[in-house]
Amino acid sequence: MLNKFDSMDEDKFFIEKILAGDVNQFKVLVEKYQNPVFKVVQRIVNNYDDAREVTQDVFVKTFESLNQYKVQYKFFSWIYRIAINHALMFVKSKKQFSSLDELPNAYTSKSENTIDQEKRDQLLYEQINELPERYKTVILLKYYAKLSYEEISETLEIDTKKVRSRLFDARKKLKNKLQDLNFFTAIQ
Repeated sequence: MLNKFDSMDEDKFFIEKILAGDVNQFKVLVEKYQNPVFKVVQRIVNNYDDAREVTQDVFVKTFESLNQYKVQYKFFSWIYRIAINHALMFVKSKKQFSSLDELPNAYTSKSENTIDQEKRDQLLYEQINELPERYKTVILLKYYAKLSYEEISETLEIDTKKVRSRLFDARKKLKNKLQDLNFFTAIQ
């Protein structure tokens, strides 16, 4: 019978090798987490090129701080925490979000239904982006990164009750913003 690692044990295995001097093993962690980290960062910074830059910075910071990782926690949560912090700092330093005018005109040859869905998705994302950071972060982690309440709790270093409370408040605020924009009647 093969000895299979669960994801947490596998991460710890590679981290131990890296910390013991086999730095080439870091590429395994990069390959494993690059896409999920990039997706969360992109949702926060709202720009593909900026997200690539921030994601690269996240992995540099992760490598430099690897000796601070505590093995009792999931590496996944730890690196997401670094990614969120970097993305939020980046946004605060830029103090700007992309507008619809800056997006490429990708709607030219698409069906009307696809265009409508893309417009709704863009409007929804813009409204999420305007939420205060504590609400925006839990929404992104829950619905875009698909983290559980426990994983969000670990990532944000807050208890699960606080995660549930923030998520409830975030959804309520988002719903109110979307109702003010007649979002729900526009999609019926």
